[in-house]
Amino acid sequence: MTETRNMKRPMSPRQRRYRFALGFAAILGAILGIWMASDQPAGSHGFDTVLGGGPLSASFAIGASIFWGIGLAISLIIYHRAIDDHEARAWLWAGLAGWYAFIVPAPVWWVLNRAGLAPPIDTMLLFLLSMAANAIVWLWLKYR
Repeated sequence: MTETRNMKRPMSPRQRRYRFALGFAAILGAILGIWMASDQPAGSHGFDTVLGGGPLSASFAIGASIFWGIGLAISLIIYHRAIDDHEARAWLWAGLAGWYAFIVPAPVWWVLNRAGLAPPIDTMLLFLLSMAANAIVWLWLKYR
């Protein structure tokens, strides 16, 4: 009798494209993170320095912008060609949640800052809030 418990099903082309797209995006992020950390002045490699508002070299800013824009565009094209209807629905709702997580606090913060009641707007904090909302909704809809 054949043992079927330990046999793995071969991955479909769609599954391979899906995993490649996510892996490619993760590698892009890792490269940019390492590059950014190595571009910081000596002795200032903390979390606040990397994600804070400190100065960046012009060469890093130009290179990272091009790398991010082209790399993410390629990854997203591959990703959208690989997802099914269930994941597309989760992705669309997650994107909307991320958008709401940006458009609600941004003008509130801006108005409070103009009145002197809040510190200057932190773009990276708003970006991270948007990405967190996106990730939470996507994970909920994909895996519930």
